[in-house]
Amino acid sequence: MNIRVFRPPADRVHGTLFAPADAGAAPAAAVLVIGGSGGSEPSYVAEALAGEGMTALSVAYFARPGLPDQLRDIPLEYFTAALGILRSALPSPAPPVALIGMSRGSEAAMLTAIHAPAAVQGVLVTVPGDVVVGSHPPGGPAWLLDGQPLPYDRPFGPVGDDPAIRIPVERIPGPVMLVGAGADQVWPSAEMARALSARLREHGDPYGHTLLDYPDAGHCLGYLIPRLPEGLLPPDLADGPADQQARPDAWPRAGGFLRHL
Repeated sequence: MNIRVFRPPADRVHGTLFAPADAGAAPAAAVLVIGGSGGSEPSYVAEALAGEGMTALSVAYFARPGLPDQLRDIPLEYFTAALGILRSALPSPAPPVALIGMSRGSEAAMLTAIHAPAAVQGVLVTVPGDVVVGSHPPGGPAWLLDGQPLPYDRPFGPVGDDPAIRIPVERIPGPVMLVGAGADQVWPSAEMARALSARLREHGDPYGHTLLDYPDAGHCLGYLIPRLPEGLLPPDLADGPADQQARPDAWPRAGGFLRHL
């Protein structure tokens, strides 16, 4: 496996690029991996994808040197810059490029695909939200576009009357995979995944989408890989038996989705 590390200020992003060991073989897909509100870089997912023949770039976007301290005022242009780095590492002709977003990172993944449609061919989101939520901790916007905050609200869930905060998932320029957890104690990801699915159907579902719904799984489903690295989980998040059973089912389906974009 070939690994390259990026760190600001020398680089525009804080991330790690993982490429398959066989440099002569074209990768099956290229994937930008975005984590959630814990602030960690999901390098364990990118490394696992590279082990399956894909090129993957994992990024942190706050709580690291050279980045904002909190999930607040994060420019979407940060993720388009990461996509540029990922594309520059690919052979010609390049494979399809996808985004994976986990939990709060699902917002970043979908919004980036919507606002940079030429750069992305598909999106996979795990334990996703269907609205643009404010900063974490609360008190301001989470996401900026052209220096301006995107409309947001503190409440989340598949209810509400403000269309401005709903993520227009139908504008994603390619297939979408949604992975929801019915016993999610962090936020109602299964309901929000179903709301995203319903919105896609209402708008004609132009590229097709897949909804994976695990009724008994919790938020740890969002980490996606079957076995989690030691010390990954925050102390208030438990990896229950249902999560440990769901991820080995979701992971190969995710791989199949990425390979067939």
